[in-house]
Amino acid sequence: MKRLGILGSTGSIGTQTLDVVRKHKDKLKVELLSASKISDRLLKQIEEFKPRYVYIQSGEEIEGVKTFIGEDGLKEIVNLDIDLFINGIAGIAGIKPTYYLLEAGKNLATANKEAILCLGEISKDKYKNLFPIDSEHSAIFQCMLSGRKEDIDKIILTASGGPFLDLPLKKFHQITVEDALNHPKWKMGRKVSIDSATLMNKGLEVIEAHYLFDIPYEKIEVVIHPDSIIHGLIQFKDNSIIANISSPDMRIPISYAISYPERWENGSRKLDLTEVAFLRFFKPDYKKFPLLKLAYEVGKLGGAYPTVLTVADEFAVNLFLKGKIKFIDIHKLIKSVLEKVSFSSPRNLEEILEIIKKTEILVKELIKNL
Repeated sequence: MKRLGILGSTGSIGTQTLDVVRKHKDKLKVELLSASKISDRLLKQIEEFKPRYVYIQSGEEIEGVKTFIGEDGLKEIVNLDIDLFINGIAGIAGIKPTYYLLEAGKNLATANKEAILCLGEISKDKYKNLFPIDSEHSAIFQCMLSGRKEDIDKIILTASGGPFLDLPLKKFHQITVEDALNHPKWKMGRKVSIDSATLMNKGLEVIEAHYLFDIPYEKIEVVIHPDSIIHGLIQFKDNSIIANISSPDMRIPISYAISYPERWENGSRKLDLTEVAFLRFFKPDYKKFPLLKLAYEVGKLGGAYPTVLTVADEFAVNLFLKGKIKFIDIHKLIKSVLEKVSFSSPRNLEEILEIIKKTEILVKELIKNL
């Protein structure tokens, strides 16, 4: 039995991970469930999967199960006898769990881009214990198994283009929150859905790919692929291209992260190639999606800038979701923040957290001028 610890078990990644567990109860045991707070969904999960442990960021102990709470509890759970932790926590809240787990040498499967970006300058030597759950990075990982790293010409990340691929730029000022949350292919959390609509999601993945696979930015390309069937590709020096192809279903990369190097049935829909009429690929339009270009620039700067980008984006997205800024203001706010910072490259977690705190203060000041 493989023992799992699921962080963010009530969110999109967490619930889909539990879907995989349900299909393989003879192979998997949920030892830990985790959420930001106690909720009906968490209590139902505890009742169904009967974990030995629960971790919550705040709240009181849950009757009948060993409960870890807050910062002290987080530091304790990394020492539990668990074979694989799944990090489904969204946003910068996933940074500390990722750091503590990597420092403890734990096996970690993660969908948290923000943690990889913020910790990239100090923890990339520990990424050997990390397995990507993002469909794109899981695809690249799988494609890399077909050749030598030194023979890679470039890696290609695919982007669906989100809900505004065909919307004229002149109408972007009319975009509503409901419009941006209506992704045409993927079912995701609110923050990730907005990032997908701005293509910041893909920009974060570019930086993430750089840190995870130690690939220079000049060898990382993004193409728009609205069909969302090809999730990642690698072109080798001999000009052959290896692609990872499947129906758009997060249970596939989640299942592979859990079962690697085996492959298990996961409940996803089988792809019938005879039903695929055509596959479309386009170059990104940086005028419509300037955040993708900005992410490349930030990645190349390195140092504290990926952390600043991560924090500024999270703030900007939350403001948009609350109706306090327009969709087109997301880019304006993030760019303004980046233009005003000059932090030194972080050397440890404490310095990263300090950069986050200072960036949050700066964002709040800039908001007043929007």
